[in-house]
Amino acid sequence: MLPLNFHKTFIPERRLIAALLEYAALGKEGSLQEISEDTGIPTGKSTGKMPAILDYCRGMGLIVVRPGSQKQHKKPVLTSFGEAVYLHDKYLGETLTQWLVHMHLCRGDIGAKVWHEVFARGRNILGASFSTQQLEDYLVSYFGRGKNRTGPLLSAYFDDAALGRAKVLAIEGDFVTRNKAPILASWAVPYSAYILSLLEAFFPKETQITLTDFSEKTLWFDVCLWQEVDIQTTFSFVETKGFITIDRQIRPWLIEKKARAQEIWLRIFDEIA
Repeated sequence: MLPLNFHKTFIPERRLIAALLEYAALGKEGSLQEISEDTGIPTGKSTGKMPAILDYCRGMGLIVVRPGSQKQHKKPVLTSFGEAVYLHDKYLGETLTQWLVHMHLCRGDIGAKVWHEVFARGRNILGASFSTQQLEDYLVSYFGRGKNRTGPLLSAYFDDAALGRAKVLAIEGDFVTRNKAPILASWAVPYSAYILSLLEAFFPKETQITLTDFSEKTLWFDVCLWQEVDIQTTFSFVETKGFITIDRQIRPWLIEKKARAQEIWLRIFDEIA
């Protein structure tokens, strides 16, 4: 997971993410300074946006970072999801793309600690609505005192330059309200890809997983803020695509993988108008 202050207080600017995706797509590598010069993502000797944007892209599931051919070189490589975004929505302007990168950031394996704590584990503690002070107090109780534990988490979702179009959060005065992830038939393929990626990451050796185990291990339903009826509707949409099957004869339901996430990611924009 990405550490507490990986963001260096910077928001995930979409134009900078697009520049890094372009760099990765071209198969380039370099030191942070060299990547900065090539992409135009600012950096400096002691601080700068370059390391933060690199980490955001990792946490969003868009890239993996491999060692380069020279010492101190980094080689960002597009994931299958990253490749789909690069080809169809490089600037992360679509609501679908912003929700998917948000979901990745909230994951307990590759995501960011603060995001995971607030949107996944925090659902039953913070709830769906809370004040900015309650949020800060919650994070202090978990991570200990520090300068502004909330960091750019809220501003990332209110700024159109970042992830504001997804409407993950709404704010009125000092109160923040979380919104549900969309439940749409047209998102069945993207959700299939995401569910398969979670199954592969959290249950690598199993083909059948109970819905309860899936929920408890991935916390995806908490990230989506879904109730039981929302989960049932979403899976009914997903099942029509045939990449995942649901055995409803058994309680809890059994989810079965019928495809690999890598194959489905490249199709996620097929049904998006």
